[in-house]
Amino acid sequence: MALSHSQSVLAAIGNEVSETAEPKTQPWTAVFIVASPRPATGKTFLARLVIDFLRMNGGPIEGFELAPGDEPLSDQLPGLTTFSDLDSTKARMRLFDRLITTDGVAKVIDVGHLAFPRFFSVMDDIQFAEEAQRRALEVIVLYAANAHPTSVRAYDILRRRLPSLILAPVFNDGILKGKKLRDQYPFTRAAAVPLQIPLLPPPLKAHAERSGLSFADFHSQSSAPVPIGPAFELRSWTKRVFLEFRELELRLLMEKLRSSLKG
Repeated sequence: MALSHSQSVLAAIGNEVSETAEPKTQPWTAVFIVASPRPATGKTFLARLVIDFLRMNGGPIEGFELAPGDEPLSDQLPGLTTFSDLDSTKARMRLFDRLITTDGVAKVIDVGHLAFPRFFSVMDDIQFAEEAQRRALEVIVLYAANAHPTSVRAYDILRRRLPSLILAPVFNDGILKGKKLRDQYPFTRAAAVPLQIPLLPPPLKAHAERSGLSFADFHSQSSAPVPIGPAFELRSWTKRVFLEFRELELRLLMEKLRSSLKG
């Protein structure tokens, strides 16, 4: 029997600890906006991890990319990702109408740094966050953080300009290289606790890329093309990353429960 979404989140988190077989879960059908105003922040890699995490539950997923960099998401996940732009009113309407549709499809959009100001300006102008709230649609901004002042300043502007959004900083150890930035990326909502992506050593990343497997495959031990040692390390790393996403999901669930009890 399929579990409710709330039950499936709790069960899946328990599974990360107990290592028992995963229960059948309900897909998480939120809108994930993966963004940074700076290049080379690990943003597209983060978008890929989110998609691979969502694929584990078997629900439908759509990926979008705006102003991609040197390693487009559409090259890594060509069957799931559509190139989008904001160059015309028609293009903007097409993208945001798709994102706001509550059709049981999870959506992940990789916002390139060149599209960052325009994307959030349009989102503000059309009151996307407010409409999402009316439709009970979860919109989560995963903000690929770095130490550059532009990134810190843009994060603060988003917090003040779009306060109803869930804005969660993501600290990638492979990008930050030991820098401690939590004080520069404050948060006030429990659901927006920063996520931590552990360092993925280059040799392991190379094994993953050569294998042609997704990180969901490594999580589920489907790693035959990779030697057993690196396969074990990749699975361990992937489980740590996916647990970050599971805990984000749980925080959102708890925030909803607290809100409903107050209401």
